[in-house]
Order: sequence, then C-alpha cells, then structure tokens
Amino acid sequence: MDIVVAEKSLFAEGEDGERTPITVTLGRPYKVADRTWSCPLRLKGVGTVSDGLGTDSWSALTVAIGVARQQLDGLVEKGQRLVCGDDDSELDLDDLFPQF
Repeated sequence: MDIVVAEKSLFAEGEDGERTPITVTLGRPYKVADRTWSCPLRLKGVGTVSDGLGTDSWSALTVAIGVARQQLDGLVEKGQRLVCGDDDSELDLDDLFPQF
C-alpha cells in the first residue's frame, strides 16, 4: 500500500475481557485494467481480506469499506465487543459506517 487514505484503530474485546488490537487501513484506489480498479484494504488483527475491486476508483473504495464493515460485523456476531482505541468507549458500527 503506497498511500494510506484512512485508518482507524480499535480493539475487539472477548467475553473474557481479552482485547485484540485491530487497525483498519484503506489505501488509495488504483487502476488495474481498462475497467478494473482496486482499493487496498488491511485489517490488522483480523486476518487476510481481499482488496476492494470495482469498475472505477469510487466503486473500488466503497467495496473496500463494505468488506471492512462485513468483517467487523462478523466479530460482533461472534460475541466480540468493539472498543474505540482512543478512549475505550464501545464502538457502534452504525457510527463508524453511517447510512444516509
């Protein structure tokens, strides 16, 4: 990832109180082929995920954001609590990924 566009640090907290640090990082979308773009996505602490792919930079970016939400939703569904890395407050995914 050559240029970081956005980054968010948080923790996944298990029922036993153990915390796993997570860093969500989005890179700058780049053109792969004529109508194919990729947006780098890293979810350190979660595992390997695919980059966002789309027909242009916008769609690649929105796919990468969607994949990040999906992965974090999966942690919550498994009983993890997401905690803000800045102030230890519980993180609501609807605040992190607002719907307008």
